[in-house]
Parts: sequence; structure tokens; C-alpha cells
Amino acid sequence: MELSMLSTVSNGNLIGNSLDIENFSLDSRNIKQGDLYIALQGTNFDGHDFVEEAISKGASAAVVHKSIRSDIPHILVNDTYDFMKSVALFNRSNFEGKVIGITGTNGKTSTKQILSNLLDNNNECHKTSGNKNNQIGVPFSLLNLINQYKFSVIEMGTSEPGEIEVLNGLVKPDISAITNVSKGHLAALKSTDMIAKEKGEIYKFHSDNGVAFLPRDSKYFDYWKSSTNALEIFSFGLHKSSDFLISDIKTDIESNMTEFCLRFDGLTENFSINSIAQHNAINAGLSVAIAHYCKVPIDIIKQRLQFTEMPERRLAISSSIKGSSLIDDSYNSNPASLRNALKSISNSDKRKICVLGEMKELGSESVNMHKELLSLAAETADNVICLGSEWLNTNVTAKNVKFFEDQDKLYSFLVTSINADSLILIKGSRSTRMDLIADKLKL
Repeated sequence: MELSMLSTVSNGNLIGNSLDIENFSLDSRNIKQGDLYIALQGTNFDGHDFVEEAISKGASAAVVHKSIRSDIPHILVNDTYDFMKSVALFNRSNFEGKVIGITGTNGKTSTKQILSNLLDNNNECHKTSGNKNNQIGVPFSLLNLINQYKFSVIEMGTSEPGEIEVLNGLVKPDISAITNVSKGHLAALKSTDMIAKEKGEIYKFHSDNGVAFLPRDSKYFDYWKSSTNALEIFSFGLHKSSDFLISDIKTDIESNMTEFCLRFDGLTENFSINSIAQHNAINAGLSVAIAHYCKVPIDIIKQRLQFTEMPERRLAISSSIKGSSLIDDSYNSNPASLRNALKSISNSDKRKICVLGEMKELGSESVNMHKELLSLAAETADNVICLGSEWLNTNVTAKNVKFFEDQDKLYSFLVTSINADSLILIKGSRSTRMDLIADKLKL
């Protein structure tokens, strides 16, 4: 889009000559040649402090809400975040393809990754950038939504009431889906009932032609079905009455493969995906359902699904020190995702070692949730190594559980526990930085 058009759309003041913009950046550290740098201001940072750095690394233009002295063209606006929202809404209103919105407590990014790959044909599918699913990430992802694409898959996250409603107003999905609802972000969203209501905002369509895909296994299925204004409703899941019925899930850790059967429209089809997560069979089943609705041929869906690369640090298998095997699930953690991870390794014949960081944002249920999941981990694994006081406060005394409050000491102990027969699961909320441990173990 031309810089002059961006200025007009955002009611900004263009200083300097117009030029064509293809890519946008919010981070001066990751600027690519020709990017438009957007200087956001937060509580603990101010992107305006890094305009010169962005220019030195190749930014061709900038968007600011403070006056700057610069030789590159820039747009002066009242608020740079509002700039993103204005451009996002403009792009969405002019987009002629189908937009698919995805939310859920777990599986948003994996489902987005799977579905966008199933819909992609010669770069025909736009998608959320990385895991940018919040009130900054969603409008940022929509900045490069253009009619080169036939589809757009946007994931929407929430940590407090009202966020999905705001994001849904920007995305305006034609097709919406919730992967699941479970306990997470309970510090602000006090109960699963509140989470279900918050997530359900994605089923409030801004047109009369909305299509809703509902998780049939959820206890909130009837609530969502009765509250949506969708023209068409489809269900997916393990429940026998699902329109897209998933069954016969089989995982193979050695080959990093999950197979499943999907029954729909009188058909029975078998699919496989590069993942050891049984819950990814459900994410994949949802993705197949939406792709099928979007008229992608089943043989093409099977081929693309089999070669879909899953997001990083989501039950990703790699070789590890001393001939061991590592499952890196360090991206994040909550009770449901940890339970799924433990289920994924439960049938392995190897010596299972679980290395667990704390689960954050569980509010008043934190101690009980940590106790419940630690007991399950102790039953599943041969050894459980925990980092953080939340685990220690559970007072679980199983002989195969050990506690640490220092990551370096935990790692030193872990190394002495590993042998060639070990299967190591690394998991924790993002702030616990369990990814640092995972990366030390990888070969």
C-alpha cells in the first residue's frame, strides 16, 4: 500500500514523499530492508526511542505520534495503535476472500498453522503473524491483508473480559471456531463459565452469512449453539453426534506421527499429521472440516496435512544429550495443555522424565491445579522435576518428584538423571523460560 494511502486511511499527516510499503515492523531489532516501522508506546517502553535504530537497519518509513527529525518519510498520527486499527479495518472491509477466526484456551496457533496450510495454494492464504493474537498482534496481522489472498486465518486470544469482542470487531470472521475451553487466565477470567462466554463472542457475526464450527465435546456446546447468529452451524469432535466425527486416534512417538479417522457427509477418511499430540488430531479434524467447507478436495487436504509443520515448542521432538529424546513443549502451559502433554507420553516404553515450570495466571485455583497436575505427572512419569514455589506449595511427597527454585541447579541435577533410554518432556508457562533448558539439551 502507498504511504499516502496509509496516511489518508489513518487521518495522519504524511511528512516527506510517498512510497510503496510491503511489510511492517513493530520491533527495531528485527527490521528488514524497506519495512515501515511503527513506534508503539507501552507502559514500560517507547518505540519512538528506537526510530533511529530502525532507520539504520533499513526502515524506509515510520509511523509516529511524536514529532521526530528524520530524512525518511513518516506519518504523524494521534496514536500509533489507532493507526494499526484504522488500517486493519480498512483492509478487512476491502478484502474479498473468506476470513476464518480461531480462538480457544489451547490449540489456537496449532489450528491456525494447520488450517492455513490446508487452504494455501500458491500463497493464497493470509494468516496471523506467529502467535500475535492479542490487541496489538491482531491488527498488526491485518496490516498486510490484501486481495492477493483468497483466505485469511486469524487467531484471537484473551486474558480479560471484553477482548474477544474487540478483536472480533476488527477481524469480522466469515467462519468462526473455538478449539476448546478449559482453565486458563483465571486471574482475570474467574471461571471456565466466564471463559466460555468470552470465547463465545467469536460466534457473534457481523453479517447474516456466518458459519460456526463448534466443539461437540464441550459442555458449552448448547450454550454457544443457542447464542450464535450463524447461518450455518457444524460440530466437530469425539462425540458420536458430531458432524465431523474424529475417532481411532493413534500416536507414534518414534515416527512423530498421529493418525486419525474422520467421518463426515457419509464419508470415512483417514488422515495423518506430524505430531505426537492426540489433541492435535482434534485440531486437525477441525481444520479438515473448515477446509472441506471451503471446497478444498479431500486428496489435497490429506497431502497438505501430512506435510504441515507444527509451530515451534509444541510437543516438538528432537535428539538430546546422552542419546536421549526430548519433547519440547515449553511454549506455554496451563492445566489442560499439561494434561494433554502427559497423555501424549503416557504410552512410551522409555524412561519418562517430566521437567515442569509453573503454570501462571490461575488465580485462587493455582495451588489446587498444581497439586492435581503434579499428582498426575508423578503417576505418568518415572521422574518429575519441578521449578518454582507453586509446585513446592502443593506438598506432594511422591518419591519420584524433586523441587527446585533455581533453574541452573535444576539443569545440573537433570543432566545427571539422563541416559540413552530417557524421554524428556519440558513444559512450563512462558515466563518460566523452560525453553532455555530445552535448548541446552538439544543436539
